[in-house]
Amino acid sequence: MLFKKLSLLLSCSLLLLTAKGQRPSLEKSSLLWEISGKGLQSPSWLYGTIHAICPEDHRFSPATLNALKQSKSLYLEVNIDDIQETSRLRTAVLMPAPYSFKALLAADDYVKLSTWFHDTLNIELSQLDKLKPLVIYSLMIQKFFTTTCAEPASTEAEFIKLAKAQQLPVKGLETIMDQLAIFDSIPDTEEAAMMLKTITDTAKSREVYHHMMTAYKKGDIQSLYNQIIETEDMLRYKDLLLDRRNRNWIGTISSEAGKASTFFAVGAGHLGGNMGVIELLRKEGYTVKPVL
Repeated sequence: MLFKKLSLLLSCSLLLLTAKGQRPSLEKSSLLWEISGKGLQSPSWLYGTIHAICPEDHRFSPATLNALKQSKSLYLEVNIDDIQETSRLRTAVLMPAPYSFKALLAADDYVKLSTWFHDTLNIELSQLDKLKPLVIYSLMIQKFFTTTCAEPASTEAEFIKLAKAQQLPVKGLETIMDQLAIFDSIPDTEEAAMMLKTITDTAKSREVYHHMMTAYKKGDIQSLYNQIIETEDMLRYKDLLLDRRNRNWIGTISSEAGKASTFFAVGAGHLGGNMGVIELLRKEGYTVKPVL
């Protein structure tokens, strides 16, 4: 369970550390989109998920439930229900000697971050010294989720429950190792600096998260995307965190949709923009329209 939660938090980190880019041109707001055309015998569906949401705020529309019932398989960003997949995190999150997270920060900054971990999370930062910065950052992100509810739910986990009830196979568009590799491409010192910035202005961090959640609960993909791309921290890594992954997914989405009706559920932040999954599918010749 710990590593399943961690895999979700890794995805959250990818969403929340996204950079400024072009404004989207989505015509209507919806979390559910129908994929048709280009010779497809039956439609497939694309759904924007949120990796952590309070249970009382989580509702699947009748149209979403109906689309899943018509599907022959469920694709998530990562198949968090695959024990072999999540178990790879046990060793993958550790850094080899002589690595030390403490060495990434100036002494005063490390004390500040260590104090925040102790006072806010009741965790000794020194105990995490051999973990990849992404893992430490993910623990921080979880704190912002729990400011609104003690036990956040995830749309991915709920989809897995529904898929199991329908005996649908669950698969992943990428692997956990793929996600870890993304952050391995970012200098550890920069990731550490992002953490420090997050706790330096916690009010702003909570406000950003609150506005994103408000847009998501309204199904307002355009507003959500706008807020994500206005996050300044990862300006140089937009292609790495969003665009490149979106492009990588299109081949699988196209292939699987051509075989049978398939339900694709990915982070809502991946849907918008000129390089979002919706526009990329349209550029491939598919008709992608919102299901309101």
